[in-house]
Amino acid sequence: MIRSAYYSFITIAFFETVFVLAVDTLNEPCAVCGDKSTGTHYGVLSCNGCKGFFRRTILKNQKFTCRFNKACTINKNFRCACRYCRFQKCVRVGMKREAIQFERDSIGPIKRHSEPIVLRTVESNGTENDNSETAFCNSRLINDTLKMDVIETLMQMEARTNQEMTTHQNLVISSSFAISNRLNESSCASSDFSQSHKSCSTEDLNELPRTTLVLMVDWAKGLEPFPGLIIDDKIILLKNYAPQHLILVPAFRSPDTIGTCLFNNADVNCDGGIKFGGLSAFKTSNIMPRVMDEIVWPMRHLQMREEEFVCLKALAFLHPEAKGLSVPAQTALREARNRILKALYCYILTHTPEEAPTRYGNILLLAPALKALAQVLIENMTLTKFFGFAEVDSLLSEFILDSPTDEVTTRPLLRSALRSATTATTCPDIDTQQHVMTIL
Repeated sequence: MIRSAYYSFITIAFFETVFVLAVDTLNEPCAVCGDKSTGTHYGVLSCNGCKGFFRRTILKNQKFTCRFNKACTINKNFRCACRYCRFQKCVRVGMKREAIQFERDSIGPIKRHSEPIVLRTVESNGTENDNSETAFCNSRLINDTLKMDVIETLMQMEARTNQEMTTHQNLVISSSFAISNRLNESSCASSDFSQSHKSCSTEDLNELPRTTLVLMVDWAKGLEPFPGLIIDDKIILLKNYAPQHLILVPAFRSPDTIGTCLFNNADVNCDGGIKFGGLSAFKTSNIMPRVMDEIVWPMRHLQMREEEFVCLKALAFLHPEAKGLSVPAQTALREARNRILKALYCYILTHTPEEAPTRYGNILLLAPALKALAQVLIENMTLTKFFGFAEVDSLLSEFILDSPTDEVTTRPLLRSALRSATTATTCPDIDTQQHVMTIL
């Protein structure tokens, strides 16, 4: 009796210890990127993102190269910037390749059957023909992996763009606010709505569109099928998307502060304007409240993730119905859009299966509002230039104001941006003192 009670006590104590250890384990960070871990995967505490990245890399036998010195920082915010360094860190912290070989089905539940489902066709003579190459299990694995690769590629492109923007800000923005401290606290690549920010200066307002548009061109160069299009189609796509880009990116990067919208990591109050020296240097007109109501607040309500944002951004850019596009370009753009649409839905279905259709629809419904606000931006900028409220930057004018039917040769700055290397500081003939941000 005493012995039975003793063993019962030991058993209870053992399970309590295991339970506490399990809870503590779930609170540990990912050994690769430092994000919240979801358990032990392939022998290491890791998050779902790093787990999936390691699995896809091994299954597809991918080989990566580092563009820098094989010493990239891998953390929660920049884990997608360099796949080589991320994979090397996975191996370094102890993720085991052999652990993947024991998974019978890498995506989804374990199947009861060991043989793939084979399609059979019946010939005209009544005999069956085995089509052993088609297996639903293998097809599902490949399709889901390809969809995740689409989003991972977009995430890497966004991380590089954010790094370029951060580097440029450190070079051109002079402020008493310590930028290095801000970057340590919160990175531009983070999708959190509580980033540190500073008061917006005239220089920030003037610098924003030029830096943003040049980096947008560089971002587009890595987005298929843009690199393979003819120059006319490239310019049509850039001009169609540019005003949307100037709204979409600041809206998503806005901090979670009432009545503000982030521009160049600086806040702009939505009270009708910002005063510099007693004069109104920045008029929000009728667009800023609409941006807050129709774009910023819906994003905050959805708690939109970075993966969803990069998909929405790519979908807005890859617009096959843009006026003047060639037929081959329209076909290529539709195929690319369909791939991103499928990848976005697959991602949402994986992370929020209960509300996947509703969330998917709400994200796509941001596109019409974004297009309408872009048109208001164009109208405001046209009035600014016509009445001489401020001098409009030449590159900004080529991107937004010039008619799409203008000859390509009349857009030297845009053509130069398409040819230039990756940098936000090489755009020619742009006076850094021009006051261009009265367009809103």
